[in-house]
Amino acid sequence: MKKQNNAPSKAKGDNTSRKTGKAFSEKKTATAPRAPQNKGGATPPRSAKEHGKPRGKLKIVFLGGVGEIGKNMTAFEYGDSIVVVDAGMSFPGSDMPGVDVVIPDVSYLQENRNKIKGILLTHGHEDHIGAMPFILEKLGRRVDVFGTRLTLALVENKLNEHNATNLVNLVPVSDRSVVSLGNFTAEFIHVSHSVAGSVAICLRTPVGTVLHTGDFKVDYTPLGNEIMNLNRIAEIGKQGVLLLMSESTNVEKPGYTMSESVVQETLNQIFREARGRRLIIATFASNVDRLGMIIELAKTYRRKIALSGKSMNKYIETAVRVGILNIDEDMFVDIDKVSSVEDGKLVILSTGSQGEPMSALTRMASGEFHKVQIGSNDTIVISANPIPGNERDVYSVVNNLYRQGANVVYSALSAVHVSGHACQEELKLIYTLVKPKYFIPIHGEYRHLKQHAMLVENLKHKKSNIIIPELGDVVELDQNTFRVAGSVVSGSVMVDGLGVGDVGNVVLKDRLSLSENGILVCALGVSKKTGKPVTSPQVISRGCFFEEDGAPSSILEELTEQINKELASLKQSDVAAIKSALQKTVRHYFRVKLQRNPIVLPIVLEL
Repeated sequence: MKKQNNAPSKAKGDNTSRKTGKAFSEKKTATAPRAPQNKGGATPPRSAKEHGKPRGKLKIVFLGGVGEIGKNMTAFEYGDSIVVVDAGMSFPGSDMPGVDVVIPDVSYLQENRNKIKGILLTHGHEDHIGAMPFILEKLGRRVDVFGTRLTLALVENKLNEHNATNLVNLVPVSDRSVVSLGNFTAEFIHVSHSVAGSVAICLRTPVGTVLHTGDFKVDYTPLGNEIMNLNRIAEIGKQGVLLLMSESTNVEKPGYTMSESVVQETLNQIFREARGRRLIIATFASNVDRLGMIIELAKTYRRKIALSGKSMNKYIETAVRVGILNIDEDMFVDIDKVSSVEDGKLVILSTGSQGEPMSALTRMASGEFHKVQIGSNDTIVISANPIPGNERDVYSVVNNLYRQGANVVYSALSAVHVSGHACQEELKLIYTLVKPKYFIPIHGEYRHLKQHAMLVENLKHKKSNIIIPELGDVVELDQNTFRVAGSVVSGSVMVDGLGVGDVGNVVLKDRLSLSENGILVCALGVSKKTGKPVTSPQVISRGCFFEEDGAPSSILEELTEQINKELASLKQSDVAAIKSALQKTVRHYFRVKLQRNPIVLPIVLEL
């Protein structure tokens, strides 16, 4: 497997014509920032004298990723310059029926769009890049976007799907690349995570240096030996860091996150013991390193590979295109032709590690995937931990696979997955290397942020120099100030099909009510001249009760009788009054009679 080459490549688009976002590398593929360089090629922090005395404070605006998992997005503002770190989405909860994805409210950025100098991406996971097409459309102007090659390739896939490539100038960076963005200078630092091309960002500002870790773990034996650049982080710490913003996902877990090499050893053993059996492995399509590992194991054990799932195909295709993976095309067989390959000579790489209803593995488990039929000669590996909230779906799939006779291996039984997020000792290590004056925990629910704050307090960090931010908070800081100075419009914007933001609380409330209590349509014809009923009320139920054994007939007869009584007592005979009477009567009847609250839709036709 070929790993990412850290040599910078040219940015897409015409770099020479851009007013912002100058990418820099030792090969000088774009204009370098005018600052002295040290031997490592990175820009040292500018002194207060070089900047001149700062005339303002740095503002940090939290638009997502705090008090929640997902939707990561933070804006840094000084003077007339704004840089944005990440633009992620989250998936809807059970209280958001019909919603596809959830993105941050970027009203603040829309109001200040002319200040935006660039968007910096830490890595290619959906919770960090998933909102890019929607946000770029809302900003309505061309924006420079910086990220590693795989990250930008994944962004480009999304932009192509939304026909939004004209809104962005993609600028590739690598470890130690530096870019100049108005009042800011950003350096990208390689970190280990569960997707290749992950970086932390060192943001140098007129008031001091901010280090944003992105998602990371400290893995001393990563695949391909691409160890996190701890040396550079330590150097930045020695130079002085005003603020550390560190991820908090695994802060509740003591010790260290296991190395990806542990998974490699486990999977190697599974391959060795599965001779003569068909292997089906479900994992996150975004975990390119693990996909590469499985492909290498398949090559070692002389197995063909079939890909099942749209995202699996897309990620591998993208990783090959940017040079992260190097594959032998002769090893691959189309999923439609797997029946022609002996079980002991086949590996199927599949989506569905989270029990998603329409994923390949879920359909295999339920016997609804005609291309692959599960049997007793299958060993199925779920190489992922259930995301909180998905446990029920995942174990339902496991149960169904067992029912079909397969042997199932998952994280509760074997080390087939390790997290990409730092545990307590790794978080302590980064904090100790950086030694910041101020600290803000990010990337987690409030309990995670609170635990992370307590962790650094135990490392003797001053409590008054820690802020646990809420969504929408604006933190102001300089060498002498560190406070929440206000808030901006923030929250969740729901994407439903082609609609962005047109689904709100009222619509969701109606959808939830429909899902719980159903709907009743009450239709009535009235005379145009007199306004009096000329037809009997017609009541149609969907999801409210089941018409069986004649019971609903008596209900409908009784309801019709009450409607007629209410209409007879009306003093007004206009359409609005009749609709109101219909709705009031039907609601009251079902609340008293059946203790249900269906949505009632009155229809009055003038005849």
